[in-house]
Amino acid sequence: MTFDRLRQDTGAERRHRMWSQLRIFIAAMGTLCSATGIAIAVYGLVQFNKTKVITGVAMIVVSTVVYVTILVRDRDRVD
Repeated sequence: MTFDRLRQDTGAERRHRMWSQLRIFIAAMGTLCSATGIAIAVYGLVQFNKTKVITGVAMIVVSTVVYVTILVRDRDRVD
């Protein structure tokens, strides 16, 4: 809804700035989630808890995929 309005009412510069800010926010969240996944995996290793280790590794993989997707999309994007 908001992005439809942005496409119609604003120029290319503002739209590019909004998408850039959104990508930066998603990249920051991906980094924080990856750090949390590392902490969970290490804590699971200390406790010899296989489930926590798998959960931590899954968080790391998902956040890395999101982060790389944001970077690749930014490179191919043409406004």
